[in-house]
Amino acid sequence: MEKKVNGKTIYEGKVVTLTVDQILTDEGNEGLREVVHHRGGCCIALQDPDDGKYFCVRQYRYAQGTEMLEFCAGKIEEGEDPAVTVCRESEEELGYTVKDLKSYGYIVPTCGYSSEKIYLYSGIKGERVGTHFDADEEISEEKYSLQELAEMVTKGELVDAKTIALLWHLRRSDV
Repeated sequence: MEKKVNGKTIYEGKVVTLTVDQILTDEGNEGLREVVHHRGGCCIALQDPDDGKYFCVRQYRYAQGTEMLEFCAGKIEEGEDPAVTVCRESEEELGYTVKDLKSYGYIVPTCGYSSEKIYLYSGIKGERVGTHFDADEEISEEKYSLQELAEMVTKGELVDAKTIALLWHLRRSDV
């Protein structure tokens, strides 16, 4: 275990806060830990019952410098329940309400320096309500079977960690 002795906020932004903390280990050793604090996010594999395929979104991800294919996802707002977040994101990005919401717990995408947790869900396409993207979002919708998505992972065409983790859960429950 490590105990925080002192800390300093280096940056506080809209999405993340960065701190540098002095720590003390159980053995009495001192160290520094840089931590990116994040409220967390949610990801949903929304299935279309008409064809059995899952909705994905393709969007440019600035930090990676490329377009990424992923399941619909978004940030948890202050005090928001993850189940509410994921349903809100489905409506915003895919334009559908969610039926039969199922939780798969959460993943920790980068445990070495970030507090972020991403909650994983699946659901069935509900009522069409229409998309409403953020002003700086450009998102296109695509649909794939679980097999097609798994093949894309194998080929290195689908590299988003939250999508891969959720795909793993879906394929396990599909067996």
